[in-house]
Amino acid sequence: MAARWVEELGRTPPGAELFGRLEAVDPRSCTGAELVDLVEAHARQVAYQQSRLLAAVRELGHSTAATTERLDRVDAYADTELAFALTITDYAAGVLLSAATAAVDTLPALHQALAAGRVDLAKVSMLCSELSEVEPDTARAIVDTLDPELDRCTGNQLRERVRELILAVDPQAVKERAKKTAEQRFVEHTEYANGTSALCGMYLAKERASAAWEHIDAIAKATKAGGDPLGRDIAQIRADVFADLLSGIDPTAAGAATPTPGKGAIYLHINTTTLACLDEHPASIEGFGPVIADIARQTVAQLAEHAQWRFVVEDDNGQAVAEGRLKYRPTLGQTRFVNARDVTCRAPGCRRPARACDRDHVRDYAHGGQTTITNLCCLCRRHHRAKHAGRFRIRRRARGGIDWVTPRGATYTVLPEHGPAPHRSFHGIACQAAGLRLPPRLRR
Repeated sequence: MAARWVEELGRTPPGAELFGRLEAVDPRSCTGAELVDLVEAHARQVAYQQSRLLAAVRELGHSTAATTERLDRVDAYADTELAFALTITDYAAGVLLSAATAAVDTLPALHQALAAGRVDLAKVSMLCSELSEVEPDTARAIVDTLDPELDRCTGNQLRERVRELILAVDPQAVKERAKKTAEQRFVEHTEYANGTSALCGMYLAKERASAAWEHIDAIAKATKAGGDPLGRDIAQIRADVFADLLSGIDPTAAGAATPTPGKGAIYLHINTTTLACLDEHPASIEGFGPVIADIARQTVAQLAEHAQWRFVVEDDNGQAVAEGRLKYRPTLGQTRFVNARDVTCRAPGCRRPARACDRDHVRDYAHGGQTTITNLCCLCRRHHRAKHAGRFRIRRRARGGIDWVTPRGATYTVLPEHGPAPHRSFHGIACQAAGLRLPPRLRR
């Protein structure tokens, strides 16, 4: 009986019927596996209600006081009206009103995805903001391209992908906007009531910010590896090194270690044709997101003397093949290859850079797993522990990707970072042919 209502929840579209079904379920009577499906169904229903909220907010923005007539433009003080009604700030009300207007009027496919429970309000608001300076037709085309990824990616992953698409369709406009924005760069000093402060550099060039981060991180890691006498964690050491450098103090004089001589490593992912100046496909700096092709090529030349750059050259499918040795610890070459292939931790939605992860055996070494690149993947420490101590299981797919099976029986397939996504219908058919009752949830 329980399995039947779980399947019914999965088949029921959000709306009045799903609301009624959810009302009849007592979460205390559910198993862990059933609770996963119940939580997902509730999230889809919430997204449906959020789509109706956006529709109402949009109408409020164009409404008059006492009639059903609508203005042909957004009322200048509608955000204040909204802020009063919802007890939120004018800024938050303005963000909500902008998202409502953009989603309903300009990006109806995105609004429909919200109504179907495939994306939530936070992601819709982010996407509307990212596409706010793009021509409407182009913005709609980008949303159509992103559609298969909406329910597979976290907000940060979607932000990276939409920026890559904007770079691909209008690199010159992005370059001009970046130049204008860089002219507004500044350092911000903020005081907090708890007696601490924040110091932030805003609108910096990506390549300079990346190099600065690598320098701070190298000092912090060397300090941690040497046994920090103050017992600080790596984040605290980075913060102290950052403050010392900017205040003119030599970090080594303040207790930090000197990094091993050598250049820091910055990973630039760039297509072969782009590197050869045959196209303008955007590149990406690990941990800092996409950059236009012209800047990527200039960065290679400008920073070659200051940092060690590793070029991850990929084909159109983002796939590569190599051999490995049969030993427990991967060789340096294997480690570099796996880092370059995986880019980030291979857990669903995790954005921890591969170089900051552990190289783990998909099939455990103790159970006969070999130390080859096909049996290695990058997992951050938290997800590495989840696999070994938390009873999560992983397996590699023949065509790329990693399957995760949770302790409660939910299955997620993490697609290759730069590989093409399978069509939703094809994926479902393939899973049925493999005898799976429900297809794994696709993630990036």
